[in-house]
Amino acid sequence: MDATQTATDRDLTADVIASVAAIAKQAPDTITGRTRFHQDLDFDSTNVLELLMRIEADLDIEFDPDTFGTTAFETVDSLVGFVRRTLQG
Repeated sequence: MDATQTATDRDLTADVIASVAAIAKQAPDTITGRTRFHQDLDFDSTNVLELLMRIEADLDIEFDPDTFGTTAFETVDSLVGFVRRTLQG
């Protein structure tokens, strides 16, 4: 992985964490890649859908609802991976 890709990955993670923090009503520095949506943030399926809609708006992307389920994301890192795959098309 080159330095540009690493910086891009870091930026994407920071963007997703910012969106998660806004939905969770927490400071971004309290959320890491290992933060679990259900266990650590007490998210339910509605929170996850709200988060996905916010990420779509924040990152100007569109998710295909057939490619995920509301339980598909256990951690912030797993969501970042999903967003990365979506952006790569």
